[in-house]
Amino acid sequence: MSTDAPPPFRERMLGLLEPSQLMAMAISHYLRVCVESVKRGELLAPITQTARIRDEAFARFWIAFSTARAAQPAANETSADTEPEEAKLVGSAALIPPLLKTASGIVLDIGPGTGSQMHLLHSPAITAIYGAEPCVGLHAELRAKAQAEGLGDKYHILSCGAASSELIPALEGTGSGVVDAHRTNGSGIFDTILCVRVLCSVPQMEQTTRELYALLKPGGRLLVTEHVVNPWRTAKGSLLARMAQAIYMMLGWRYFIGDCCMNRDTERALRQAADQDGGWESVQLERSFGWSALPYISGELIKKTQ
Repeated sequence: MSTDAPPPFRERMLGLLEPSQLMAMAISHYLRVCVESVKRGELLAPITQTARIRDEAFARFWIAFSTARAAQPAANETSADTEPEEAKLVGSAALIPPLLKTASGIVLDIGPGTGSQMHLLHSPAITAIYGAEPCVGLHAELRAKAQAEGLGDKYHILSCGAASSELIPALEGTGSGVVDAHRTNGSGIFDTILCVRVLCSVPQMEQTTRELYALLKPGGRLLVTEHVVNPWRTAKGSLLARMAQAIYMMLGWRYFIGDCCMNRDTERALRQAADQDGGWESVQLERSFGWSALPYISGELIKKTQ
């Protein structure tokens, strides 16, 4: 499906309902975790331990969702002469492979989840990858994926979020010395930072994007594929889709989907992250699916070399 032209009316309407399927799936996992806690005798856990319940439920949901999504392309394969897997991807998934395959140097992978994009990080130009994943319940899957992809020695899992206050100590804990120069003279750490469907859920997004910018080396690249607030005031946006976003948020989307916010102006925050240095060297962001409740931006932002 083209990302430039909206699909037929019926498909647009079905697309507006797609988030409801994800939300129903997430709620079902949340309820199961609550029931299991009560059965173990933790009668008040759903009230007094909401953070733990939410983390465990989201981990289960994301593993199930990622597994189902990963199996979908394989079901479409018919012979050895078929196109590469990424050529068959549709929707927002098709935006990711061309971008991530350009990663190089020391890479920071923000919120990798179960590692569903790890097969795109085999470039010999990549020297090390640090995956910052705060949901510990996903670490076993992430570690197994790294081993399966032959990246076990190159991929380092960090139990933290994207904020520098968490990220820097976690990096120091690896003993790799990757933060030494940053501690000494404030120079950047990473050649490439990957943000794939993650900035929607980080706390204090504006501050976090500024901190990520500071962690880039001069000439470093921030690669993003993120769903954003619907640009309903523009020609490519949709007022109906923006209203749908508001309804999903009111129904608890953020609570059940790992603090995900549908209505964040992520593009604005990314562009402004480099204001302290007079802006980015280059910003190449494309908008897609403006008719939907999950419109996307995708592309790269390059830090000035000096």
